[in-house]
Amino acid sequence: MAYVPPASIGATHEKISDAKRKAQNYEYGRRFIGDDRSDTYTEGFGEFLDEFRSRVNTEIDAGKRRGPRITAPNPETLLVPFDWTVQDQIGLKAASSPAAPPAFRNIWFFSAPGSGAAWWVGPSFETGRWCKDVLSINHQPIGFPMGGYLGLLGGDAGLSYNEVIEQEGLSLEYLLDSNEHVQKALADVNAGRPTDIEFWFSGYSQSADGMEDALVRLFGDGGKYAKLRDRINGTIQFGNPSKDKTGIARKKRPQWLLDKTNNITTKGDFYAEASDDIRPLFYAEIVRAETSLSFFGHVIKIVIPVLMNLLGGMFGLSLGSLLTGGALGAAKKDADERDHEDVDDDLIALLSIKGILTNIPDLIGLIFALPGIVAHGEYHLPKPEFGGLTGIDKGRGVVASFRR
Repeated sequence: MAYVPPASIGATHEKISDAKRKAQNYEYGRRFIGDDRSDTYTEGFGEFLDEFRSRVNTEIDAGKRRGPRITAPNPETLLVPFDWTVQDQIGLKAASSPAAPPAFRNIWFFSAPGSGAAWWVGPSFETGRWCKDVLSINHQPIGFPMGGYLGLLGGDAGLSYNEVIEQEGLSLEYLLDSNEHVQKALADVNAGRPTDIEFWFSGYSQSADGMEDALVRLFGDGGKYAKLRDRINGTIQFGNPSKDKTGIARKKRPQWLLDKTNNITTKGDFYAEASDDIRPLFYAEIVRAETSLSFFGHVIKIVIPVLMNLLGGMFGLSLGSLLTGGALGAAKKDADERDHEDVDDDLIALLSIKGILTNIPDLIGLIFALPGIVAHGEYHLPKPEFGGLTGIDKGRGVVASFRR
């Protein structure tokens, strides 16, 4: 019988007590485990292993620690197995020799980061890495220039949103063009032979929008990979500005792509749940602008003075109080410190023509929707809308449960 390492609460192993003693060398180990020295896999021991795994694997990725990487959590229990990788990294003699590396299936998961983030950051990358570690799926992150148009996470302020997502699409195309498995699959299909290749595509925020643009171009009618369209299992889209009907980008996607799209959205996400008409108007202008001022910085610079003029000092005072904390306070500071008059002038002209700047209910609704920007960054947190799981967990579940 094959060796199965403990990965459930209540399971026992003769070396767990040794590992708990080693855990006392870490502050978080003492906090999670306390005085327990049993050979039982407890909830606290599982919490320690999860934190230990995260820190060890981060150090390995950064070149600060030797391997092996600690095994990802069991997909059923979501607990890190007490296997040879844990025992090796914590300083115990491994209880089982490492198995041969898994043979990766001919399934490719392409992930892209959010605004101003590196390729190894964000819910799409975390989902793809889990698919690699647990499901033996090939994970291919997509790297492309970071744009600082939102002024949130850095990047080149000289690149507009539209220029960045265009580069994302070109990077995906390059990766497909240079992948020998993809090229073999395309040759097989063109020759009338079957192929077993499968695809997943995932993006977060800006890159979810760009990913869909790229898929329409590359796999849509007339695209160079149109004949492999039916090999797409699906997309995993986090905080998608192009979400059908409510996305702030208001783009129309072909039905074949809508059928393959899995949108994972936090409640009130400012960009994915924009049911009003005013946010898309702002967005349409800002995505073409080369500016590092944040989206809500522009909103505040334009909308707050208009509301104060329309409704007087008393209402302006209450809005000022609203802006004193959290993301809105940071937005006001951002708006105060930067000057982007060209973009603001264009927005004011556009919104005036549309009658938006005299529509008080819409303007007020926009201000009170701004906290949804915080929700847009919370896909790593457990949420009621995800059944107490994180958005990342939901994405993993979509891939794990998929069957052709």
